[in-house]
Amino acid sequence: MRCLLDLTGENHSEETLYRQIPFPPAPTDRPYVFLNMVSTLDGKITLGEVGDTAAGLGSPMDQALMKRLQRNAQAVLIGASTLRAGHVTYPETLWRGVVTASGNLPTDARFFREAPGKAVVFTTEQVPEQKLKEWQDVAHVVVCGTDKVNLVQALAFLRQQLGIERLLCEGGGALNYEMFAADLIDEWFLTLTPKVKGGRHIPTTVEGDGLPRERVVQMELMSVYENNGELYLRYRRAR
Repeated sequence: MRCLLDLTGENHSEETLYRQIPFPPAPTDRPYVFLNMVSTLDGKITLGEVGDTAAGLGSPMDQALMKRLQRNAQAVLIGASTLRAGHVTYPETLWRGVVTASGNLPTDARFFREAPGKAVVFTTEQVPEQKLKEWQDVAHVVVCGTDKVNLVQALAFLRQQLGIERLLCEGGGALNYEMFAADLIDEWFLTLTPKVKGGRHIPTTVEGDGLPRERVVQMELMSVYENNGELYLRYRRAR
């Protein structure tokens, strides 16, 4: 592994990169949020079709870094589409939240079963009461929003009710967009794999309607590491 740039003043090796990250303090009203994604050079987040996992996209080194970033967090947040795509697993000590407006959740997933009492479903008022009661058997259920999950309220719950100070977001593209649109992303860890997928229908790291020109998010590059043509980029929100 090569260090191409590190403005944090550190110079990491393959063994130390992302192991212990001294993040800035969390705000009082929400956790400090860092996003982690892996994509092809053209921004695609799957080598398969819509709804597939990211399997095979990143190298074993990328997979190791993903696990290290998880260990730097106290909780992780994903969208329902990411949960539906495959068997999402996390360390048992990690709180895990999932965002769903429609209510389409696989409640038999390991995401819920592997850490009883550690799962949170953030959803909306449009989900039937019966489904909310079913979810309560496997997760804490937080209704925040009429037809769209209010992510500001969701993160306030994590910070104020659960004491979460460091939150990892792992996509997918729709959730990432809503997090950026609500100005809730503080850092972005992005692995670029030396692959090209193509396909206008294939999801990218950030989807959604797109931000207007005057609200485009500006990020500052913090570090760049390289391993066998794969780039590990760290950006911080410019404020």
